[in-house]
Amino acid sequence: MKKDNAHTTREGWLQAAANELRPYFEKHGYSVPENIRLAIGFPSSGKRGHKMGECWHSNFSADRHYEIIIRNDLDDPVEILGQLVPQLIHAYLPLEAKNGKAFRDVALRIGLKGSMRRPSPTLVLKERLQAIVANLGPLPHAKLDFARKAGTVKKSGARYLKAECGMDGCGYTVRLIPKWAKAGLPVCPLNAKHGRLKCEIPDEEQGDNE
Repeated sequence: MKKDNAHTTREGWLQAAANELRPYFEKHGYSVPENIRLAIGFPSSGKRGHKMGECWHSNFSADRHYEIIIRNDLDDPVEILGQLVPQLIHAYLPLEAKNGKAFRDVALRIGLKGSMRRPSPTLVLKERLQAIVANLGPLPHAKLDFARKAGTVKKSGARYLKAECGMDGCGYTVRLIPKWAKAGLPVCPLNAKHGRLKCEIPDEEQGDNE
């Protein structure tokens, strides 16, 4: 039987999810602040940026609240919680921690893996997130399709995409047109051992040969 939707807003659903994650964080020795506002919307990088979620530290808030935003072209509840977890870590840590060693130490203990710029849940954490989603009921949200505007598909032509090194601490970035991004991304020129650069190619670019 499908669970009734107890939450009428995305913000309420996210707040309930954060509350259910608090005991999980505390179990690992971390206390998530209470003064957090959560929303699904555009992060500061906008629809073309690489950020799937972000946390604004309470230092920037007039009433000392943390502001967490999850990007609105996500609609899978488990994936959304997967983006919420690292933002809660940012809220726990001091502002200067960013995605450095302190963040990595907490993230690995909580159950995240991969690049600390865009970590993903381990199987154990993912199962925990699935249980939270099942308990919360449906998320009152639908994916916002960035590729469409007024019923038409927007072609971006030869606009440049950002490619960056996925190795923590490297920071190398370059911009290139979708045609070359699809043809093959280059290896990091600062250190070949870092591997190929990472680049998100929007859906509307997948069939664009310009």
